[in-house]
Amino acid sequence: MRIKLTVFDIDGTLAPTDECIPETVSKRLRNLEGKGLKITLISGRTASYLAGLARGMGLRKPLVAGENGGVIFDPISLWERRLDSISPEVLTEIKSILFKEFGELWFQPNQTMITAVPKDLARIEELYTLIKHLPQLAEYNLKINKYNDSVEILPRKNSKGKALAVIRDLYKLKKEEVVVFGNTLVDLPMKFEASKFYIIGDYFKSDGINNYRNIEEALNFFEENLF
Repeated sequence: MRIKLTVFDIDGTLAPTDECIPETVSKRLRNLEGKGLKITLISGRTASYLAGLARGMGLRKPLVAGENGGVIFDPISLWERRLDSISPEVLTEIKSILFKEFGELWFQPNQTMITAVPKDLARIEELYTLIKHLPQLAEYNLKINKYNDSVEILPRKNSKGKALAVIRDLYKLKKEEVVVFGNTLVDLPMKFEASKFYIIGDYFKSDGINNYRNIEEALNFFEENLF
């Protein structure tokens, strides 16, 4: 069955974290779009950030899913779909605790979850330990994701996989028509909504997953064998 949708994580997939996406990679995504493939960018970053990124890459009709799938957004039609959200009261409650107990923090301007970034990245483990012991996680059915530079608190039901299921329904696609490119366990739920799952790097390995050294190598395989 012909592939109709390609889904890309950003950090660690299209480029190393905090590095620019190379123009060679942007051009390849534009070429895929020009051949009729739909392109979706999905990340823990905000949907507005991803919309601007897609525009900068030259994509004409992308769909983006920010906050690890919590906010799905069409930058062209301005259609938006949110999954579960942490209530404003709980957001305020948790942020107040973190400011009081931890101190020097920055929060990503999210719509559905909390992304806490220590101003001193050497304290990331300290922040993670504080957050994982918050009673609000169990009380409000929340989960956490830890990265090298931040810790996320999000509704337990939210995931990139759930977002991809919504996107497949929106486009009326079968999983056999979808491929995913990612690099960490946070991307893994998308495996069950796609025919192929390409992992950039060796963060983890599993049956049914193809590992590649970089996005260029993965795109080479995809274009030569599946598209």
